[in-house]
Amino acid sequence: MDTKIWLVFGGVGLFLIGMYLMETALAHLAGRDFKLLLRRNTANNARALLSGTVTTALLQSSSVVSFMTLAFVGSGLIRMVNALAVVLGANIGTTISNWIVATLGFSLNLDVFWYVLLGATGILLAVMQKRKKWEQALFFAIGLSFLFIALGLMKTGMLASVEHFDFTRYRDLPPIFFVIIGFVITFLIQSSNATMAITLSALYANVIPFPLAAAVIIGSELGTSLKLVLAAVGGSAEKKQLAAGNILLNFVTTILAFVFLYPIISLVQEWIGIDNPLLGLVAFQMVINLAAAVLFFPVLGPVSRWLEKKFAARNNRATIYADADVPALPAFAQEIFRLESFYFLKRVMAYHAAEFQVDTTEAGLQPLFAGKEKEKEESYHDLEERYADIKKAHGELIEYYVKMQKQSAHPEDLSQMNQLMKSAHSAMYAAKGFKDINHNKEELLQSGNDIKFGQFREFSQIVRNNLCRLSEILAMEAHGSIMDGLSTLIGDIQMEYKELLSGIYEKAEANAMPDKDISTLQNMNRELYSSNKSLIYAAADFLLESAEADTIRNMPLTIR
Repeated sequence: MDTKIWLVFGGVGLFLIGMYLMETALAHLAGRDFKLLLRRNTANNARALLSGTVTTALLQSSSVVSFMTLAFVGSGLIRMVNALAVVLGANIGTTISNWIVATLGFSLNLDVFWYVLLGATGILLAVMQKRKKWEQALFFAIGLSFLFIALGLMKTGMLASVEHFDFTRYRDLPPIFFVIIGFVITFLIQSSNATMAITLSALYANVIPFPLAAAVIIGSELGTSLKLVLAAVGGSAEKKQLAAGNILLNFVTTILAFVFLYPIISLVQEWIGIDNPLLGLVAFQMVINLAAAVLFFPVLGPVSRWLEKKFAARNNRATIYADADVPALPAFAQEIFRLESFYFLKRVMAYHAAEFQVDTTEAGLQPLFAGKEKEKEESYHDLEERYADIKKAHGELIEYYVKMQKQSAHPEDLSQMNQLMKSAHSAMYAAKGFKDINHNKEELLQSGNDIKFGQFREFSQIVRNNLCRLSEILAMEAHGSIMDGLSTLIGDIQMEYKELLSGIYEKAEANAMPDKDISTLQNMNRELYSSNKSLIYAAADFLLESAEADTIRNMPLTIR
């Protein structure tokens, strides 16, 4: 074997490193709003398709978008039908980077520029390594440099190997053989972009003719879909549905593209008029992905319903966003953890309302729940089931939190994770407080004594008012308003405690109730105050920065 072929091998490795650096850097640089582009723009299939295309083009990686979509569909943030549209868009978006590679990597001679860029960014990285934003931008530039330096190595290796190795015998193999090669290469290296780079290098060196290069690209379409299968193994039913849907769409695309291989080549070369074989190969890939989007877009609804039926959900988890598997990208894992923490706070508020027979609409809770949250809340049959689910969800949140800690070492991420976990702990304490006085509450509720029943109504009114005010605070956006609202609420629940306590003492002095009942009311009043305080602390930890939340926690209290 000619030693020059190892340049191709090394080039592939360097290309993959470059792709990884670019993907990782962009994931950190993008910011939360950018990362949620998919989730916010998937209300219908057309927007989902466009979002998948744009996001993949910007992130330069269909893998990142696919994993993001898998995480979101597994958490119920994206409907299955829209997720399939995103995948179709991602297939189109990935061709954008291939246009750049074919143009800058082969059509223009910029080899020296990439070495200059690599040297400059390496020096800057050593100087500015403590500046996180700059650090990620420099990693992106280094990844880009690696990408095109790798292409240079592959070009050189291919050209040199052609001189010493007879490839003509492989030209006589049928196209299906090259489809299988494209599938195997993409499956092994898990990057259709790398397969395209290798194929472009082979085409550039005249190792294979254009039709066989096109066959390799057809095979890569199916090979790249297997990464979702690996990510979905052991995951939720929704993840398996998307992985199966992705394979189904790409398999049909591969079959049709192979059947119409030569008509599509004719379309690119004669109808569109692209003479350059390198650009023609990228155009070939774009044509088959555009054709797939046009073909499958009208039937995404029936396909998604078939997948949902075929891979029916068997979910016994109490959480609805946080799956057992933590997404590989920390930013998306954090967003799912934030959503689950928020729902945990809201579900404890709903439990408070249910314990004291407060209508959720009157308490202002209804607008806070949407989609799966609303379905979950409507599924409970009794208080025992609701509290058991809250306890289970708390345990699952802790498990998710521990897994997140192992894969994220960024101080800001860890601080936010700790803050959200603290919120969940306070909310759990609030739920436990109400659970502990459940038997006392039932005694008041079932009592034939009008005074005791009236006391229950008074407790219920306090719960309703506090939930209503807390719901309003959760809907606020300005930190100043949130701080004022929570500070006022802390003061008011202390006042309510004192007023209720005075009323209980008055009943004791008037001998209106037995001593045992007076003790019960005192205990309930105390637990009611403690639980409401914990709920306020949970809201503060979720809504505010750490220092601001500590200000609420450290407010002077007349009751501890």
